[in-house]
Amino acid sequence: MAHFHTHTHAHSHKHTHNASVRTLYICLALNLIFVAVEAVAAWMSNSAGLLSDAGHNLSDALGLLLSLVAIYLNRSDSGRSQSVSRYITLANGLMLLVAIALIVYESIDKITHPQVINAKAVIGVSTAAIFVNGLTAWLLMRGQGEDLNIKAAYLHAATDALVSVSVVISGIIISTTGWSMIDPLLSLAVSLFIAVPTIKLILTTTKTIRNC
Repeated sequence: MAHFHTHTHAHSHKHTHNASVRTLYICLALNLIFVAVEAVAAWMSNSAGLLSDAGHNLSDALGLLLSLVAIYLNRSDSGRSQSVSRYITLANGLMLLVAIALIVYESIDKITHPQVINAKAVIGVSTAAIFVNGLTAWLLMRGQGEDLNIKAAYLHAATDALVSVSVVISGIIISTTGWSMIDPLLSLAVSLFIAVPTIKLILTTTKTIRNC
């Protein structure tokens, strides 16, 4: 009976890991396809803002790739591989924190130096971004469990989804009222909202590294 319980637990644990890896591969493919589409849209519309966002989404795809590497390393029986996995998770969290800092910087720059915004282009591309990032976040949320690697990837996707929602809302407000200041203000609010779980992830990972 004891042997059966151990085997079932191991089988379930392996199945969960396989499901997490499949989810990450799907999310990585979705994000890479969207980055390509957004880059083409930026080139055709001559939009520096969309090109910048495509670069940001590319960094998120890199975050998903890092999470995959961390999971494969974590599966290894080698203590060194598992240690490297934890450092990769920490790097992933720090990358997200840097991305948030850049959004805050860009938002403050827009407040101090207001710019004319093409509301229709912003709404169109950001609506597509909501679908891609929202689907990615949902898939990762289902599979994250206690895995810090999946949690880091989920936070990346959730950040982009919320930013995209705020951009669509700001685009609608700008197109109806002409008040362009709403764009950076909403971006700041979303950044502060996401910063809290990101800092918690970094602190948890740092604590895990110190205890090993």
